[in-house]
Amino acid sequence: MKPDISVIMSVYNGEAYLEEAIESVRNQTFQNWELIVINDCSTDSTADILAGLSHKDERIKVHTNEVNLKLPTSLNKAVSLACGKYIARMDADDICLPERLEKQYGFMEKNSDVALSSCRFLTLKNGVYASGGAGGRCDNDSLKAMLLVANPILHPGVIAKAEVMKELNYDTTLTCTEDLELWTRMVMGGQKIEILPECLLIYRLHDKQITSTTLERQHTEVLRIQNRYYNTLLREMSEEMQRFYIDNIYFKENASINKYLEYAKWLRSTNTGNFKKNAVNYALLEILAEYKRKGVSKSDVIKAMLKFNPFFLAKEILRRKKAAKNDIKKCRKAAATLGLKKTSGTNEYPIFEK
Repeated sequence: MKPDISVIMSVYNGEAYLEEAIESVRNQTFQNWELIVINDCSTDSTADILAGLSHKDERIKVHTNEVNLKLPTSLNKAVSLACGKYIARMDADDICLPERLEKQYGFMEKNSDVALSSCRFLTLKNGVYASGGAGGRCDNDSLKAMLLVANPILHPGVIAKAEVMKELNYDTTLTCTEDLELWTRMVMGGQKIEILPECLLIYRLHDKQITSTTLERQHTEVLRIQNRYYNTLLREMSEEMQRFYIDNIYFKENASINKYLEYAKWLRSTNTGNFKKNAVNYALLEILAEYKRKGVSKSDVIKAMLKFNPFFLAKEILRRKKAAKNDIKKCRKAAATLGLKKTSGTNEYPIFEK
């Protein structure tokens, strides 16, 4: 029987978490799937783990690269092999919650105009769990605007129409930003993207995920991607604006409220209709929320907030609080199902630990 969903995964030396990740796919309430795993020349016990699991479940289909092709090329290979109506992404160190595929399949079937959607998630780092993305907007217009300043789509939580993925594919010239490039290219091509506000994945974080070398490469790649996005839907950023953007807006390594205000003014004046006004204001407000979390003074944040329409600001703050409350409630329910406990603390988002 032809699968409804093709789950695709590329793995390189993933022995630590691979079996747990694949078992979380096998334990789905939705059963009509295939899992296509590309073993990208692993040198650890990955091949043995995959052999055992594929022998146990014929829906698991393993393909081994003759040379190390890296993630984008391996994912394109998996996409080309997929037989499902939809393609879902999964990483070798993450965990699908049991209803992930069922709920995502139902969402895509109900919303036939959506080309791609992602989900809410729990992050896992050093045995500690936290809610991910709580309170953020999920609609296409807001995500389209958010892509101007960040990547709001969780890559391993994605499900998309197979026909769209097969037509577009990942850019194999990129090394660590292939997902952002694909999302922006989808939007520029008129495809609709959304987020299903259900907690459906445990996303594992590592201390050394971003090394100094990777970060420098990310800067270069993100700027290349975002220059094209801005040039297509807004207008070209000056060299000075690009330097500020990459350090202060996208990666938020530094924060200058005065320069942020200049950027916000430029962004609003440049938008001639490709983005809804309130969606742009939402994206700008999200930057301030992140600035606040990174320690920017309350007085500077308030200074910037005063530049927003007060009616929009009040409405958005209330919306965000309500949405965050609902998202966190769902994360708590998911955590309880997994046998996790909430710790005490004053964090903005609740923390969970085993």
